[in-house]
Amino acid sequence: MKHLFAIVLAFFFVEAVAQVPTYDEILKNEILSNSLENSKEGLKKPYVIIVSIDGFRYDYAEKFGAENILDIAKEGSSASRLIPSFPSKTFPNHYTLVTGLYPQNHGIVSNSFYDKTINDTYSIGKRESVENGSWYGGTPIWNLAQQQGLVAASYFWVGSEANINGLHPRYYYPYLKVSPIEYRVQRVKQWLELPEKIRPHMITMYYSDVDDKGHAFGPESEENKEAVLKIDKQIGELRAAIKASGLPITLIVTADHGMVEVNQNINVHDYITLEKGQFYSGPVAMIYTKNELEKETFFQALSKQNRFKVYKKEAVPNYLNYNHGDRIGDLVLVADAPDEIIYTEKEMYPKKPGGTHGYDPFEERKMSTIFYIEGPRIKKGFKLAATENIHVYPLIAEILGLKITEPIDGKLEAMSEVLIKEK
Repeated sequence: MKHLFAIVLAFFFVEAVAQVPTYDEILKNEILSNSLENSKEGLKKPYVIIVSIDGFRYDYAEKFGAENILDIAKEGSSASRLIPSFPSKTFPNHYTLVTGLYPQNHGIVSNSFYDKTINDTYSIGKRESVENGSWYGGTPIWNLAQQQGLVAASYFWVGSEANINGLHPRYYYPYLKVSPIEYRVQRVKQWLELPEKIRPHMITMYYSDVDDKGHAFGPESEENKEAVLKIDKQIGELRAAIKASGLPITLIVTADHGMVEVNQNINVHDYITLEKGQFYSGPVAMIYTKNELEKETFFQALSKQNRFKVYKKEAVPNYLNYNHGDRIGDLVLVADAPDEIIYTEKEMYPKKPGGTHGYDPFEERKMSTIFYIEGPRIKKGFKLAATENIHVYPLIAEILGLKITEPIDGKLEAMSEVLIKEK
């Protein structure tokens, strides 16, 4: 029996390994979306590479000894904390980083949500919505660059797979979780070696490993530490490739949110009864109601408990920038760690310990993440005070010499101190 079990395990191991794509397969998976070239003026402009390490809490680099990331702070600048937008979830904040807009203004208000106007749902696991540009507002930084004569590329980023404003990045990849992390630096290196006419000046990169381990084992775990150091090694290789290129490249290493330990579920079914599709769970949960009477009834029932805050959408505190639009739930429920809000009619079992995010980033410090930057125009050893992630977009635009063409929430002044003043 033991022998048979070993054979079965070996079979599944071989099958799993066989599913990992080779580097050649990864290259073939890249999409050339257009034939844009760098303009004559664009050829003279610098380069920006922005790397997101999903779920990288603001204190991980020091806590786990991420030497390459910490060295960026010495050779460049950093922020004590980067404060994500509310809710502190992956998709809203990745898209905020590249648009300079709060989630309520760019439209990706959570990882999953419902739009009452069009009677449709968006979900990170629903390819037809992820790739549909009509869900995404604002002008992502790769489009701003391309509209002003610069080629852009993306090795994964929220929104890069969608046709937004009539554009994708010239080079991009459909998201593939099993893509080995080592391939990303290799491909960026190749992009930097392209002829200057078609060489991307704006590049985004993304890693999920730290978020994966943080969720599964908790932010304080040895597994999470290993993931942090694994990605830190990739950052070291990327920095070496940038140096070898000899190009005027600014490197930004950041993330979407932090992580906190969780161990308790709160069941909304203890207070009200909902129909399928009305409820979206998480540290921040949303309820979509059929009418004003139902909204008021649910609000009154939920207001009698004290385990989480409940707001009517229009009454969500202004500092959260989350109180208008047809995509935010009619009722917004906000828990504090270590609680998560769920809805189930089945028997609840104790929650498996692990990590999560989504909480109010202004109240829960552990939702904060990192911001490290180095490059030709960046001060050495400078540290910014805690700042919001909406301000990253105008900083990138300034470095690339791009004109911001529509109103945004971010302000260049919030991060401009990292820049060496031009004479």
